[in-house]
Amino acid sequence: MRIEYRPFSCPPRRTGGHAFHRVRPAAAPILACALGLLLPYTGAAAADGVRLGEITVKGEALDPSQGAFTVNVIEGDAIRDQHLQQPLRLIEQVPGVDLGAYRQGGVADVFTIRGFTGAGHGSDAGISLDGITLNQGESHADGYADTNIMIPLELQRLNVYKGPVSALYGNFARGGVLEFITRKGGEYQEADISFGAFDTFDAQAAAGGAFGPVATNFAVQAYDSEGWRDNSRYTKANAAGRLSYDLSERAEIALSLRGHAGQWEAPGYIPEDQFNDEDRRDQQSVNAEDDGGEKRFFAQRIDYNHLINEQMKLLVFAYGTQNDFTRFAKFGYDPGGQTERFYNRDVLAIGASLNGAHRLGEAPMNWVAGVEYYDEETDWKRWNTSNRVRTAQTQERMFTIDTLSLYGQADWEISPALRPMAGLRYDSFSGSYDNRDPGGTPFSRDMNDYDHISPKLGLRSRVAEGIELRGSVANGFGLPNGEAKYDPTLDVDAIEYWQYEIGATLTASPDFYVDAAYFILNSSDEILEDPVGSGNFRNVGETRRSGLEAEFRYFTPVEYLELSLITSLFDSEIESNPNAALVGKEVVGLPDNITTLSLDYNPASGWGGRLSWRQVGEYALTDDNSQSYEGYDLVNASLFYKARFERGRSLRWYLDLYNLTDEDYAEAVFFGSGTRNYAPAPPTHLTVGVALKY
Repeated sequence: MRIEYRPFSCPPRRTGGHAFHRVRPAAAPILACALGLLLPYTGAAAADGVRLGEITVKGEALDPSQGAFTVNVIEGDAIRDQHLQQPLRLIEQVPGVDLGAYRQGGVADVFTIRGFTGAGHGSDAGISLDGITLNQGESHADGYADTNIMIPLELQRLNVYKGPVSALYGNFARGGVLEFITRKGGEYQEADISFGAFDTFDAQAAAGGAFGPVATNFAVQAYDSEGWRDNSRYTKANAAGRLSYDLSERAEIALSLRGHAGQWEAPGYIPEDQFNDEDRRDQQSVNAEDDGGEKRFFAQRIDYNHLINEQMKLLVFAYGTQNDFTRFAKFGYDPGGQTERFYNRDVLAIGASLNGAHRLGEAPMNWVAGVEYYDEETDWKRWNTSNRVRTAQTQERMFTIDTLSLYGQADWEISPALRPMAGLRYDSFSGSYDNRDPGGTPFSRDMNDYDHISPKLGLRSRVAEGIELRGSVANGFGLPNGEAKYDPTLDVDAIEYWQYEIGATLTASPDFYVDAAYFILNSSDEILEDPVGSGNFRNVGETRRSGLEAEFRYFTPVEYLELSLITSLFDSEIESNPNAALVGKEVVGLPDNITTLSLDYNPASGWGGRLSWRQVGEYALTDDNSQSYEGYDLVNASLFYKARFERGRSLRWYLDLYNLTDEDYAEAVFFGSGTRNYAPAPPTHLTVGVALKY
């Protein structure tokens, strides 16, 4: 498998929203004027005979070859060759990114990116699917994003943005963005069916076709597993469809629908003494209460794509999502303590962008400019429970978040040696919080008004044939967490993030591919209690994250045989904190290194296989760095036989072996209740399956 490097990718749009009657007065005229400026262009003449391609909601004009940032790309064929059941596993093929699997059924996992360790389950990275943001502004955790709603077989590409580099993305993009893009158009029928250890069954199917001016894409998935540990069964079903219609040679409209249903049992976490006992590692902890949950998710999106002329395209969209999520969870090992968390979340979004390709002087310039409005409502309830039986309600709350965003970005190719990039994004936030907790006095609050301007600058240069250099500086931001955004006594600004990056790509030899990037990502104005224990919060904290991320690929003289090394080294330091004892300490959860070495033999037909070794280094578990996890080494292997037939048909039998050395390890470890706590990974196990193209 080869992961392509693309310095900048053309993403579909993201962000969401709900009810436009809550647009605050200052935002309404801005939104109306911005859309008004864009819509008159729809009457411009188009070039004769021009036919639109797929709808890309924003950023379509930005040429990946001209970007100055690090964006790693995994393409569709490489995705399908991995026969994934969980799409988030793709990030393990990207330098500097690591998955922390909680193994709690349908609970979203966490991952590390650019030195941030709370992405996916928290607020450290943006995640979008075909322009629909999956990050939740409230509910389970600020920024929480569940990728279980995706079908791996439907994916066409994953773009991984490193750091707050793109003007197309705002909130939650401090560490980067995972941009999942599904297949659009095309003629294909595919299926992937597998059986594995722990009574695991996964069936996926995807199809695309065209009928005159109509193009369709559909995908489904059914998954069920008893799981390795006690009380860990997980069942889910996904379905997705897209229908596009050519209104004319220069206008296209598309409707996309998606549905997900999941139900699970969760084994919870175990203390260190139980993790070290082979006979008890697969069991629940003492006093466990059979955690679990369920989720329903639905999404609808409509896109209008209008080619104004050969140099400009208008993109207009609207989408909505509806989400019900219930989780029963217990933390700690004393009797009692389980809670039920319920979130009902509704989002509605609308936006438009212009994508252009013009000349400034004699040099070509690609650009995008757009506006987005997002509204999110979250109905939040919690109960104390005992073995999933409610005993008392403790919380009943309603949150709304409204976001208005304006953005623009341009790449200018003055010459191969001089390709500057500039971007600017403005985000404005408002909302409300209604508290009706049982036993308390009801109250309502407006969100403190927050807005932020995020500049991005970069330069890419081809200094010689096969040698390209890049450098950039980019700004991002972070809002206060949870209810703090609505606290009228909290007088703070958004947290500031500045990333500085240099990188190089070497392709001078057809036998080698090398890409490396060094970054420094500084955070300032962190919102911390100052003095400690006072209850007063101020913008006082500072942290530095830095790292070297590199990818080496050697295409051996043996046809189809490739050796690859993906490695990263990280350092972090708390530079300012009201608690002087924490100054100089490392960021919790950040490994000192992440390395994957793999050997792939992937012929077009016949036998093939892959052998990989992955190492995740030591990382701190406590703020004072007194507790740490030593990391782990993992060896996986796969073997396949591929038969090819006429008209592109193929049949691929495969066998995947995991944890060949039977390592005792966990991908998620934390400290609490006086012990290290583990979500143990399974011992050696296998999956067998068949993938068909017909």
